[in-house]
Amino acid sequence: MLGSNYMNSRTVKLGSITVNVQPKPRIPFTVLKVSGLIDTGNGMQTVLLKNAFPSVWEIDLADLPHAQSKSNKGLSLPRRIANLNCVYTGRAFGVVTDVLEAVKAASGHVKLAPIVPDVIAPGDFMLFKHEGSKMKIRFAGVIRAVPLARVK
Repeated sequence: MLGSNYMNSRTVKLGSITVNVQPKPRIPFTVLKVSGLIDTGNGMQTVLLKNAFPSVWEIDLADLPHAQSKSNKGLSLPRRIANLNCVYTGRAFGVVTDVLEAVKAASGHVKLAPIVPDVIAPGDFMLFKHEGSKMKIRFAGVIRAVPLARVK
């Protein structure tokens, strides 16, 4: 039972002020782990990417309120990022809403540091953001998990 100050579950009346509380929007991200790196010459590199998380950590895009697509069947990830050619291994990719918590849980006790794609190495995580009503996928960045023993 809600108290007398509550008008509904998202609105609280405090004296003469009514406060409306909205939940934080859940933005879906795809996180892929760099499993290999191939130098193809002429300043080009090929990055081998795989799904970073077990399927039990992933969410379904149909569960999100702003998602119009019922599955990730029609979604495609970029084939080229900066001077990197991307090759995706596996049949599908997973979607999570809290990137930092998921990467920390998968990597253990680590510090996460954003890096530029030019210094990418195996073990790094590439982030892709799903945005818009058509859930278009855009490159969001690269993070590296640094063990706490190496952090000063």
